Amino acid sequence: MSLLSALFGKKPVKVEPKRLAQVVNAEPDSARPVRAMTYREAYVVYESGYRRKGIVLDHADNGVRLRFPSNERLPAVVTLNARAIGLEGVADVVWQKNSEAGLRLRS
Repeated sequence: MSLLSALFGKKPVKVEPKRLAQVVNAEPDSARPVRAMTYREAYVVYESGYRRKGIVLDHADNGVRLRFPSNERLPAVVTLNARAIGLEGVADVVWQKNSEAGLRLRS
């Protein structure tokens, strides 16, 4: 009996060698850029001029993940001002879940 099965009462899972080789030899997902963890203030400005402050949780060259103090829905397009991390410009709201949102800067 292995230590894990003794601690958790579960039998070890057998992994097929063929499947293991696929996982080990898999190419990294290069489509998603590496994101830098941060905790800096930023704000977004709606087309109407309404300004909303949030915190940048992580960022890449093309976008950010923001957390806001409330669950208000963002419009589809906002202006991002995150000078502390060097990102500013018009951004598309890619996703939003509760008080967090993902923004992609337009080129």
